[in-house]
Amino acid sequence: MKTIHILIVALVMLFNLAIAQPSFANKPPVASNPDYIAVTEELANATDPTEIAKLQFEKYIIETGDSFAECRNLTASPLVVYGKKSKLDQSTFDNALYVLPSGKTTNEDWNCQGIYLPTGLNNDGLPVAVKLVTGTQLVATSSPETGLVELNIPAAKVFKAGEVNWAIPENAEALAAIQLPQAPLD
Repeated sequence: MKTIHILIVALVMLFNLAIAQPSFANKPPVASNPDYIAVTEELANATDPTEIAKLQFEKYIIETGDSFAECRNLTASPLVVYGKKSKLDQSTFDNALYVLPSGKTTNEDWNCQGIYLPTGLNNDGLPVAVKLVTGTQLVATSSPETGLVELNIPAAKVFKAGEVNWAIPENAEALAAIQLPQAPLD
């Protein structure tokens, strides 16, 4: 009888190890991360000290951050962010647009890939998409003087319409014509 009890306990433990999620699992190695590969290649070719410092900072974020990027909206109005397309999305773009309400943060299991700025980074009127590297914890605030969106980190990449396969609406009317789902929230 004692042998049967030991055998049952051993089988339960083995079954638990087989189906339980590993609690001490490491994040995937950074060497296979596309952002890390791109930043490392750019760093090897960079000559400008300012650009080198920016790339070293991005590399540090990727190496020490989580395996996702998080966006926090501390502005007074909703922000438009980029994230993974749903399986039902039939667009040809690499990602999808989502709305991040004011005062909210994207879910920690959801990778915020970037943000859409309808008036550009310097309020030049040209809409841009700001790409985030993996591990970024972006906080968007409003400048009290100008009302412009300010970011807590330098932009990794800034894309205008046509430079990348992302949906970058050309004006407010084009953005309003798109029904945007809400980004997954914390």
